[in-house]
Amino acid sequence: MMQYSCGGEVSSRLHRIYHELATASSLEPCERVDQLFNQLVGLTLAGEHVAEHVLADPIVCAIRENLWWVCSRGEFALESYWSARIAAAAEPWAELRQFPYYGNYAKLARLELYALRGAGTENRARILFIGCGPLPLTSIVMSADYSLEVANFDIDASACTRAREVVDRLGLRQQIAIEQRDAFVADDLCEFDVVCVAALVGMNRREKKRLFDHLARCMRPGAILLARTSRSLRTLLYPCVDSDHLGAFELVVEIHPHDEIINSVLIARCIGDGRQPPEESWQIY
Repeated sequence: MMQYSCGGEVSSRLHRIYHELATASSLEPCERVDQLFNQLVGLTLAGEHVAEHVLADPIVCAIRENLWWVCSRGEFALESYWSARIAAAAEPWAELRQFPYYGNYAKLARLELYALRGAGTENRARILFIGCGPLPLTSIVMSADYSLEVANFDIDASACTRAREVVDRLGLRQQIAIEQRDAFVADDLCEFDVVCVAALVGMNRREKKRLFDHLARCMRPGAILLARTSRSLRTLLYPCVDSDHLGAFELVVEIHPHDEIINSVLIARCIGDGRQPPEESWQIY
């Protein structure tokens, strides 16, 4: 991985990459788009010694929320492209494993499941994933590798159609359900033991806080919220969720990977059932 010696160099490269991506006519996968996103991810893995400088750069601050939208569009385009490839492949599982970030998702899902079990969830927990996108990789990994049944919501109709096609081709229709649904209007999620929220559901802290407040009213007391978030320079790719945005959820576990896994993870318990919250949360750095 390329090392960067100063925050100014990272900021300058970030400005140029953002401008080219933001003005591109399409973010569908191609050599140049893939190159730019790879460079962007590489910048977010620069050392902590440059993070404070970069995140304080006024231009970076001005473009950060727009950069999340660019990343969201790019991720959707990438997943749509690959979901079509997988659905059309003679060997869909082999094609799925060629997805550039398959290994990252598999490692993240494994990390999350171990953390959930450490937080006291049952091995056969009923799981809902909000924001599955066109390629529901987390649900696929949880179902295929850990024999879990996972329900999925996504607000986008085309994402749901593509996700169902992939799930069908992988032979996972009995384990994975895909529903076009807006999580903000869901009124009863008491059947689920765990509700997972994708990193790009809620495109800023205000939206995420509003979503968590809504979920707290829909989930049963004692159920678990798993929220993907980010920290340091990785907040250039995904909005950050702080523990004080969790509202009626009590933080139990906080995980901050330092390898190629981009997302951090917050695991919190829905309170209000009369039980005392945990005396302390624990963190993995």
